[in-house]
Amino acid sequence: MSTEFDVTAFGIQLDDEFHHPFSDDHPDWNESYFFDWYDASGSNAGHCRVGWHPVQQRILFWLYLYNGSEWLVIEEYRLPFSALRLGCEDSPGAAKNAFSYEGWGLAFKYQPQQPLRTGQLSVSGFARVLCGQRQGMIKPVELELTISAIGPPYSRGGGAVESHSADNFSTDRYEQPTQSQGWMAIDGERTELTVRGERDHSWGPRPWDMGWQFFVVNNERFSLLATQVQIPEWPLITMGYYHGHGEAMEQLAETELVLDFDSTNPTQAVSGTFSLLCESGRKVLGSIETISGTEIDITHTFSTPHRSEYRRSLIRCTFDDGTQSIGWLECNRETN
Repeated sequence: MSTEFDVTAFGIQLDDEFHHPFSDDHPDWNESYFFDWYDASGSNAGHCRVGWHPVQQRILFWLYLYNGSEWLVIEEYRLPFSALRLGCEDSPGAAKNAFSYEGWGLAFKYQPQQPLRTGQLSVSGFARVLCGQRQGMIKPVELELTISAIGPPYSRGGGAVESHSADNFSTDRYEQPTQSQGWMAIDGERTELTVRGERDHSWGPRPWDMGWQFFVVNNERFSLLATQVQIPEWPLITMGYYHGHGEAMEQLAETELVLDFDSTNPTQAVSGTFSLLCESGRKVLGSIETISGTEIDITHTFSTPHRSEYRRSLIRCTFDDGTQSIGWLECNRETN
C-alpha cells in the first residue's frame, strides 16, 4: 500500500511523535499513546495504552489481548513516573524511543523508526486471563508489532474546551490508521499477526469526567474514525475522518451513532447502527454487532473515584452495500 501522504496535512509535526512539555498547574495533565489492532477474521486482536500523569507522578498502562476464546489483561495504574524514559536511545546511535519502561516483570516501549510513519511496539509481562477455561490464571505474554501508518495523522487542533487546554502549552491529539506485522505469545504459544487498526497520541489536561463513543474501521478499501464526546456543560462534540485508500483523507461533516447497550454483559456490550456523512457528500451507513469485548477500570481517574461503564468491543460492521468489516467500538457512560 502506498505510503505517499503528507504527515503534516492536519497540522501535526514530526516532533509531535515524541513527548511534550507539561504544565505543573494541571494535576490532570495526561500524555498518552494508544494502539489497537485486529486481523481480518476478528479472531486475534489487541489494545495497548500508555499514559503518564507527570503532576501525579504515575504511569497508567494497560494491554488487552484477544485470541478468539480468551481475553488477557495487564493493568497497571500507579507505576512510578520516575521510571519512565522519554526520548532516550537504547544504545548510542539507535533510534530514539518515544517512551520505554522496565521493572518488576513488565517492560514496554515504542520506538519510532520514521516518525509518524513507522515504529515498533514491544511489550512483555504477565497477564490475567479474564474469560475462558483458564479464567483467573496469570500467564506470561509478549507482543512485537511493527506499525506502519497508511494515512496522515488526523487532528482538529488543540480545541477550545477550557478544561482540555493550558495557557502557553501545546495541547493536541492525533489519530492515525495503521497496518502492522508481528506476533504475540501467550504462555509460550506464538501467533503471527497481520493486522489493521488505529493509533492515537494525546497531550494536555485530560479530565475523564465525560462520555464518549469511539468507532474505528480499517480494511483493504478504506479506514474511518468517528468520535462523539459529551463534556459536561458543552454541546455534543463530533469529529472523524474517512480515508478511501489511494484517496485524500476527508473529515466527517456529520456523525450519528444509534447504539443499544447491555449493561449486564461486557462481552456483548453494544449493538446498533451508524450514519456518517463526509464533507464530499459521501455517505457511509451500516450496522454494528459485537464479536467480544471487555470492561476497563478507570475508577481511579476521577477526582471522586467511582465506576463508569467503560467498555471496548471488537465489532463486525455490515455496510449498506452488504460488505462486512471488523472494527472497534469504545464507549464510556456514567452508570447513574
